[in-house]
Amino acid sequence: MLRFFLPALFLLGTLRLEAQFSITATEVENWVTPFPVSTDFNLNSSYVYLINPTALQNVFEGEGLNRGEKKDVGLKKGDYPQYMYLGVNIKDPNNEANMLSIPLMIHDVRDPSISSRLVEYGGRFLENIPDDNLKSDIVAKIKFEAFKGNNSNEFWKKTAEISLNLGRTATSILKNPITGAIGTLGEQIIPQVDKGIKSMGNLDDPKKIVSEFYIKLLGKELSSLFEERVVSATLYRIHWDIDKPIRSKFFNNANPKKVDDLRKLINTTAAPFLLVINTKSEYNTDHSQLVYNQIYIERKARDFRKIQNANKREIEKTFLEVLKQAVELQNQMNIFQNSLNTKYPDWLAYSKTIEIYYQLRQIKNQEALKLSATNDPLIRDKYLRLYSNVQTDVDLWFGSELLQRARGIASYLINNPGPYQASGKTPRQLYEDIEMLDYYRDRLKQTENQGRLPKEIEGLLTFDLATRKLREIETALLELDFTPDPKLDIEKKKAWLLNRVSQVYPLCQVCSQRVGEKITALENATAEENLRKYKELSAAYYAKLECFETVLQGINGFIKSNNDSLKVSEAIFNGVKTDKEEFTRLINSFSDIASKDYTQLSGKEVSDLIRRYQINREKMSGIIQRLKSLSLGNGGMSCLTDDARP
Repeated sequence: MLRFFLPALFLLGTLRLEAQFSITATEVENWVTPFPVSTDFNLNSSYVYLINPTALQNVFEGEGLNRGEKKDVGLKKGDYPQYMYLGVNIKDPNNEANMLSIPLMIHDVRDPSISSRLVEYGGRFLENIPDDNLKSDIVAKIKFEAFKGNNSNEFWKKTAEISLNLGRTATSILKNPITGAIGTLGEQIIPQVDKGIKSMGNLDDPKKIVSEFYIKLLGKELSSLFEERVVSATLYRIHWDIDKPIRSKFFNNANPKKVDDLRKLINTTAAPFLLVINTKSEYNTDHSQLVYNQIYIERKARDFRKIQNANKREIEKTFLEVLKQAVELQNQMNIFQNSLNTKYPDWLAYSKTIEIYYQLRQIKNQEALKLSATNDPLIRDKYLRLYSNVQTDVDLWFGSELLQRARGIASYLINNPGPYQASGKTPRQLYEDIEMLDYYRDRLKQTENQGRLPKEIEGLLTFDLATRKLREIETALLELDFTPDPKLDIEKKKAWLLNRVSQVYPLCQVCSQRVGEKITALENATAEENLRKYKELSAAYYAKLECFETVLQGINGFIKSNNDSLKVSEAIFNGVKTDKEEFTRLINSFSDIASKDYTQLSGKEVSDLIRRYQINREKMSGIIQRLKSLSLGNGGMSCLTDDARP
């Protein structure tokens, strides 16, 4: 807080040598807010205003003093000031080596009818000093100087002295730049003081001195960065110390929302006053002029230190991280774009572009969820808008087709988190996803060294995600669209599968790698089925051996009894003899097939045996059909029925 040592307000010049008394200022009123502000408001500012500055001339001439008091202070009839100066001497709270002389008023009043105003100012003196920097009260020394002689040389001597002090202030600021506390003051005082000094020095006739300059202590354009609360005010009345002013009541029922609210309350007096107002502010980050470069980030990182609220610090910290990501993204994109003009495109930079864009989008999405739950609508809306602006700007950087593909890959990984879900998707849709991610995989093949990717690429999160996602999609496609028609024989099934990987889905690496497994599985399944069939056929043969013997006996009996018989035609008789020979051959063939050691047979050998067995069975079926029409004696053909065939 700004506090004044009032005994340091002096009356100087010729009068100072003649009197024991001086002009001083006494506190006549004080106001403190009844509503203490949050500790988040950690930035302190002070305002100093000289109210009714022209009334100082009347005070100097003894207004309000009786004849004896005027005599005591050394005033005579007709006295009036030739020159008056009121200024503030203050140290920079961040660097005590900076001693500043700030003029509140410089008046040339040599002509009683005209007061030429050189300087008249009041405003913000200390700007946003953090609580941590306030080790003790900041004391300002108020200095009032006046002289009443008619000597122009004395006036110019005094003017030069004041100008020298102001010049030293400007020099001090240049040598020891002010940061944070009165930075705006420093920016304004140097050119304005210089202007005032030069204008006074260039005039020959002192009566024509009309120069004036102003010091802007706080720019209006910066006000949106701070949420400011008025916390206290002190009003001092300037008077001869022989006089004792009464306390005022300007601040009764005061409820100021801003500094000017207090100033407006002091409007019914002609006495000169010094008004000191203290405020506390909370720093609000500003990104209205967002620039994507390191200088901007470093500047905002310095501003970040002014934020005290832990929640707001965390929100701003994350946003600054997004800005850093955006700057690095722009850098990697430029590296990649420039490499396209060379023999070897920089696919590492391309991979990092995907990685950074992915991370940037992830942070944005996560922060959007957090912000939607915040209780502060201003913070929520502000940062949601900022993230949206950054996203819009960044997306515009992806102009070329190659970069658009990179953005598409990163967006796909963001929009499809977790294990791949293939439900509801057609094989064509799955393959389109493969085509997109395979573009990234195919580009990286150009960076392989001895069959391996650089470690920088293998270590990227997005590379691991894209690789894993590709495997999941390709596996889903294999399971969904690599099942041949069961009606096809094994060779046609194999041909269909091979065509699938070579012609229909050539980019599906998992399909290409595992179609061999599919074919082997088909072959194994066929071999198992054939082995089962072979065992059944073998068992059926051995179960019919007795029947075969009975049938042969019946056929032999038929031939023997009809050898010389005229009851059976020669053609039928010869046909039965032929069928007997064929029947015997088939039985022997069945015996040969069924007696094999299947554990020593290959799948093809088992398949061939089954095929032979089935052919022989069809031949036996024909023989059975012919013999069924004969009347074989003693029921010897009764076991030769269709369901009794081996």
